Amino acid sequence: MTEIPAEHGVEFRHLRAFAAVARERNFTRAAHHLRITQPALSRTVASLERLLGTTLLARNRRSVQLTAAGQQVLPHVHRVLAALDEAVGAATGAPPTLRVGFTWGSTAEYTAPIVRDFERAHPDVTVEIRRYDDTVAGLADGRTHVGFLPGDPGDPRFGTLVLADEPRVVALPADHRLVDGGTVVLDDLADEAIVINVVSGTTTLDLWEPVRRPDTVVRVRNVDEWMEAIAAGRGVGLTPASTGRLYTHPQIRYRLVSDSPRVPITLAWPRLAAHPLVADFVASAERLRHLSDPTT
Repeated sequence: MTEIPAEHGVEFRHLRAFAAVARERNFTRAAHHLRITQPALSRTVASLERLLGTTLLARNRRSVQLTAAGQQVLPHVHRVLAALDEAVGAATGAPPTLRVGFTWGSTAEYTAPIVRDFERAHPDVTVEIRRYDDTVAGLADGRTHVGFLPGDPGDPRFGTLVLADEPRVVALPADHRLVDGGTVVLDDLADEAIVINVVSGTTTLDLWEPVRRPDTVVRVRNVDEWMEAIAAGRGVGLTPASTGRLYTHPQIRYRLVSDSPRVPITLAWPRLAAHPLVADFVASAERLRHLSDPTT
C-alpha cells in the first residue's frame, strides 16, 4: 500500500467508519455502533474512497463486501487504530493492556500458565485473551500483540518461540474401521476424505507423498465445523495431540499417527513496532515452556 501524504486529508474518523462497516458488513449496524446516522456514515466512507482514489466497499441492497482494495487496506487501518488507542491510553494514564491471541484451543495448555506468570510479574497490566480464526491469531493487523499458534507461521514479519513439539493424532468417526486397529500411519489414511480447517488448521495434503495422497478434501473454517464434519462421517482429520485432550465428542475417537511430522506450538509476535510488554511476556514463556509442555 502506497503511503498517503498528510495533505490528502485522511482522518481517523474516516478509518473508524471504514473499519466499522468492514466489521459489520452493514451500514445501519455500523452507524449504530459509532452512534452516528447512516447518511453521515455513508458520506464519511465515500469521502475516504475519494481521498484514496479507489472503491473499498461494494454495496448493493442486500450486502456490503470488501473490494480487493478494501481487503488490502483493512489490516493497515486496524493497526493504525490500535496504535492510536494505545497512545491515548498511555497519555491519559490508563492501565496498559496486552492483547493475547489464539486461533483455537490446541494451544490452551500452554496459554494459561504463561499468562498467569506474566500477570504475577505485572499486576498493573490488563491481559485480554482473544480468539481469532486466522493463521496468526490477529497479529497481522494489530488486533493482538502476541499470539499462541499451532504450527510455525513461516512469516518473517514475526518473531517466534517454540513452546513444544506435539505428535499428530487422527480424529476418526466412532464407528471407523481404524478405531480398534493397530498403529495408524499416514498411508492408512490415504484413501480417506480428509477434513481440513482451511483458515487456521495445521493439516495439508503435503503430509502425504505425491503418489499416495487423499483424493477428497472436506473444507471447513473452524474447529467446531471440523469436529462436526468428522462426527457426521464425512471424513477424518489430523490435528495436534492436545486437540484430543481438549476437544471431546461422543462420536469421535483419536488415535496417534506414528509417522506424521510433529506440530510446533508457537508463540509469535511482530518483529517491528512490538508492544513494549511483549519482551516480558516472551520472557515468561521462556521460563515456563518446558514445564508447560505436557509431551515432555
